[in-house]
Amino acid sequence: MGQDMKKLIFDIKDELIIFHHLDNEDLEQILPFFELLNCPAGTTIFNEGDEGGYACFIVTGRFEVKKQTEFKGKQVIVALLGKGSIVGEMSLVDQQSRSATVVAREDSQIVILRREAVESILQKYPFIGIKILKGLNRVLSIRLRQTVDRLVGIF
Repeated sequence: MGQDMKKLIFDIKDELIIFHHLDNEDLEQILPFFELLNCPAGTTIFNEGDEGGYACFIVTGRFEVKKQTEFKGKQVIVALLGKGSIVGEMSLVDQQSRSATVVAREDSQIVILRREAVESILQKYPFIGIKILKGLNRVLSIRLRQTVDRLVGIF
């Protein structure tokens, strides 16, 4: 694991709810499980309906999250995300296809954590794995509450 990757992950650690339960020593242990990806503007990270299997942590740049409407070829932007945000987190849990399309709006970098890596962390470092799962549950809970609040606002 290069020093650049370590610096990137430690720089966004405090902004990522999923890692709030991890201390620096914990994070150091799991660094080898992450992958860095450079995304030029316009890069599609994944499309709605694609197979899942990994989550992405935004290190730099901005991404738009788009959802297909009932009209073929028409999408609505449901979120604009930047540094410290996570996308694709549901696929770490439910093993379902992607629920939205994610596209880089500008040159960006993401760190990827694959489902297999999470399973390896749980086997090799169970206490760290539990902390990650607690953080993941918190992210999902926050997003569900936000969705319910938006839905209530419609009525």
